[in-house]
Amino acid sequence: MNNKSSLIWDFMEKNPWISVLMLLALQSMFTMDYRSLWFSDEVRYAEVYHQMKDASHWLVMYLNGVAYPDKPPVYFWFLSLIDTITPADGISVFFLGSAISAGIFLASTVALAKTLGCGRKTTLATGLVLITNIFFIGIAHYSRMDLLFASFIIWTNICLFKAFHSNNAPRWILSAFALMGIATLTKGPLGIVFPLLTAVCYLFWKQNLGLLRSKAVLKGTGILAAILLAWVVGAIMVDGTEFIHNIFYKQIYQRAVSSFHHEEPFQYYLVAFPLAWLPWTMAIFAVPLKKMFNMEYWKSLTAHRKSSENDGRDWAWIMFISGFVMLTCLSIKVLIYILPLFAPLAILTARGLMGEGGAVPAINSKKLWIAIACVYLLLAVATPFAEILFPFDFALQGLSFTVLILGLGGLALLATRNSGKKVGLLIMAATMTLWIQPLALKTLPSLDPLMSPRMTGEIMKKYVEQGSYPLAHKIYSGIFSYYAGTNIHETSDFAEIERILEEQDKVILVMQRKYYDRWENRPDNVEIINEQFISDRPYVLLRK
Repeated sequence: MNNKSSLIWDFMEKNPWISVLMLLALQSMFTMDYRSLWFSDEVRYAEVYHQMKDASHWLVMYLNGVAYPDKPPVYFWFLSLIDTITPADGISVFFLGSAISAGIFLASTVALAKTLGCGRKTTLATGLVLITNIFFIGIAHYSRMDLLFASFIIWTNICLFKAFHSNNAPRWILSAFALMGIATLTKGPLGIVFPLLTAVCYLFWKQNLGLLRSKAVLKGTGILAAILLAWVVGAIMVDGTEFIHNIFYKQIYQRAVSSFHHEEPFQYYLVAFPLAWLPWTMAIFAVPLKKMFNMEYWKSLTAHRKSSENDGRDWAWIMFISGFVMLTCLSIKVLIYILPLFAPLAILTARGLMGEGGAVPAINSKKLWIAIACVYLLLAVATPFAEILFPFDFALQGLSFTVLILGLGGLALLATRNSGKKVGLLIMAATMTLWIQPLALKTLPSLDPLMSPRMTGEIMKKYVEQGSYPLAHKIYSGIFSYYAGTNIHETSDFAEIERILEEQDKVILVMQRKYYDRWENRPDNVEIINEQFISDRPYVLLRK
């Protein structure tokens, strides 16, 4: 490690929190208003936010003029706070919300590493692992509530770990249950399930389940119930009991047992998670896997499970494994649900690479840098072919810069593969920070015609302003409302559409091309005025 690299690392190690947050800021600060909002979550959540602000729907969220039971209110309150106290305006509010959420998640992960006993070196490495993960970088530039949700889950784990390992257990337990309540009101009941499952499995492993039988746990449960009941009662007063039934039966019970949406096979996460953890998935080629098949290793691990020396390591492993198994057992499977697992896995990866507490590193840094360099170079080689094979009539921009940066990063890792773990981490951090700039400022905006319903929505807005009745057939609810600037009558019944076409002098109607082609009694007085391929299917816009 040369002197310049050593000085940079030493400074960052002394200030791990500031260092990783500054790198994240560099990855995000130029990308606050760089593209349109994309299908499907970004445009829907933007519309939910505006309906909350414009119509004062502060307890029960609304989408396209009707109650929206899918999401609780905390994230939208968070956006309102950003809108109020920062200069951000328009869609920059949503992208700033993503960046701040990513910063909170990153700080939470670093705090968890410190809580679990990691020194400054491993704590810094934990943050660097996270901000060099491609999936995390992508989510930090996509507007949704999952990073904030996962942050509350991580802080709950911090409080629970402290409760089991300090003299101030009641205070930490009460804080944990309060955070579970806030997490649940950010996205849903997994905010309770994730941390409680970790705590129960950890205490079972440590043979100390008796810690759960305390007055503090009972009081904490009361705090959690009070937080949730306050919202439930408020929601009933505002919108009646039907909304609550929809939440508890359709959104919670059905999604867990027999999902009506995003149902995937049992092995989904076994395939998806390794892809999402790239490039750090390549650590599998740099660890001594033979030990995993040695019975003596597992006997020794079990024999020493009560040792306080391994508490932090055990919590991280149990947090990851229990969460992974739980998600696999759910009927609904969505890749974004894995985010809470990134925190313990980043810590475990950093521990394995750095050798926490003077232990011999479990991850061979030379093998790891070679493997990650291969990922970078493979992406650099494959990207031009993606541009050539791109099947649409608009060009992807900025790919030559992303190719160059990834290629140089891969070559730098190969050239310094013998220089140790610190140089490799710094090279990866620099590569990803440079790589995201052309990707976010050039390539992603060039995908707007494919990924954003903006074009169709703005055409609808123009016709609505001229007196046309806005109508949609069998679409993902609310995807055009934000850019159309109005609620849109949505229906899956062609008979209802035909009735409205007869009653209204002017109508602007949007539907998928496949449904238009199947429309048997299509009136002669409608014509296609626009067609847009959005995400994975074509939509046609019709005018009467």
